[in-house]
Amino acid sequence: MERNNKKRMLYLLDILRKNSDTDKRISLGEITTLLEERGIAVSDRKTIYDDIRVLNECGFDIEYDKGYYLLEAPFSLSEVKIILDSLNSLRNLDEKMLQSISAKLNSFISDDEEKLLERLRYPIRHKNGKLLQRMEDILEAIKKRQGVFIRKKNGEKDLVFPLFIHRNNDHYYFYCHYENDPKLYHYRFDNIRDTVLSDRKDSLDIPRSAVIGTIEASSNSFYKGKKETLRIILTGHDEGLEQRFADDFPNAIRTADGFSIIVSVNEIFFSKIAAYGTGIKIADPEAGARYADYLKRITDLYFPEK
Repeated sequence: MERNNKKRMLYLLDILRKNSDTDKRISLGEITTLLEERGIAVSDRKTIYDDIRVLNECGFDIEYDKGYYLLEAPFSLSEVKIILDSLNSLRNLDEKMLQSISAKLNSFISDDEEKLLERLRYPIRHKNGKLLQRMEDILEAIKKRQGVFIRKKNGEKDLVFPLFIHRNNDHYYFYCHYENDPKLYHYRFDNIRDTVLSDRKDSLDIPRSAVIGTIEASSNSFYKGKKETLRIILTGHDEGLEQRFADDFPNAIRTADGFSIIVSVNEIFFSKIAAYGTGIKIADPEAGARYADYLKRITDLYFPEK
């Protein structure tokens, strides 16, 4: 009987880890059903209450609010993502070992979070150079739902409330919102000069699904769908323009007069190109004509032809 008790509690803990988080609750009935699917019969609900009490006494923070949920796992979703991204960057790591480590890390997050990670996967082209120390402050802020002061390269200082860390095109970003403003923003870590934790608590409860939706809308926007090879000519003389373009398009290959890039030519790509003004030119005639049409449609919106 004692052995069955231990087995039941281990299964209970695993069920809470895989089926609950701060955004998702699981009912006592659902717990009982999942235990029975694993061959553990529960005749008295008081048994589950007792198991949860014991797990809490052992240091696991299980709370109840219209259902049960495990408040804090050893690794958060952002932390698991960073570790997996780093592991995927290692060329000499055996695929079988990578899958084994991934399975172990995924055991610390819920099934929904594991599916979200799967949706945010992308191929790694080469080993990432470094992880910025600023990540520690951002991760701490995410864990404690508190603000962090960021100082950008232009010297501006802002108080933001981080929600998620995401890797995209070999760069790390963190998604956040400003105080009392639910709109989501993202910053690239290497565009931040320094970070300082604040004692201000996050007053907004933004669901994780909103963050993931924002990431999927903004990440890889001009790398999705059918891709084309374009030649970009540098026409401006701004010393920082070349580095800025290389940062925005990490797969760009330097040529004698500009860059060669492989992208999905869509309106999101055109909006990014428009930010360079007259500093660059799309050399390919067909793509250039589509870009000119895009700019004309914007012009016509403000100054319609009579």
